[in-house]
Amino acid sequence: MLDEAAEETSVADRLAEWQQGDFTTDCDEFLFCTSPFDDDEDGNVFSADVETEHKGICVISQTCDIVRDPVETTVSYVTVCPLVELNAAHLSAVEKGEVPRFGMLAGAPESIVVDFTRAMSVKKDLLVEWSRQRGCPEELDLQCFARALERFYGRFGFPDKFNACMDTFRIAVNKRYGKGSDFGKSLRSISEFRIFPHTSWENTERVPITLLAILKDPENREVKDVEVIRKELNEQADKITWSEPFSPFDPVLRIATLHELSAAEYLNTYPLELNALSFAKRYHKED
Repeated sequence: MLDEAAEETSVADRLAEWQQGDFTTDCDEFLFCTSPFDDDEDGNVFSADVETEHKGICVISQTCDIVRDPVETTVSYVTVCPLVELNAAHLSAVEKGEVPRFGMLAGAPESIVVDFTRAMSVKKDLLVEWSRQRGCPEELDLQCFARALERFYGRFGFPDKFNACMDTFRIAVNKRYGKGSDFGKSLRSISEFRIFPHTSWENTERVPITLLAILKDPENREVKDVEVIRKELNEQADKITWSEPFSPFDPVLRIATLHELSAAEYLNTYPLELNALSFAKRYHKED
């Protein structure tokens, strides 16, 4: 029988094989607390649901935290989320970026996604007892999964009134991103949209807004003429219905490359979540 030191070393060695996005399908059921504060009639402190429908669990902790030796550091737990199976309709919505609560793994079985809404912690000693499967085989897969996590946990909370103003623009982008029109091609020449408020979001009198469109590198643009992109985006931006305190700055649209922006200009803007543009798994062009 291994002594305690050998067992701990073995755990550390096995942790080195894991990375963010790895998953297992042999972890059996989990308990989810449903009422942690209200005693029931039998005097139980809380009740729990036994989760048996999941298809496994995925590790969402950062790789640097996963591989830390639980004996040599205080990081003895990892954060995991359940794998769930979706039907074709729901899976299509996830692939289009319309359901941020679910993340996709390139190495997962067909129709299996990660449910970010049910994160929990497990001890590393338990994690290494499960058989590991690589969820992100390539570096690009890791980047996409990390971005999905960032999107779900790090989204900026725009004011409700501002979100309502942007509805028509958001719908147009999501609906026409895959089209063969000049507008669709122009959208596919943009890496992201960001919002710059010229006063504080809490200003109740007036918040002028600039919509910043960041261009992809020239070789990755479907529309090479920036003026065509500007024309197409301006036409859609002019259709935004503004409501107080929000209003369009003059001009409301700014187009720039990352090289043309200062670090301060970028950091002082807020990413506008547009499912089609930034987060879709894949798109099929339509005529």
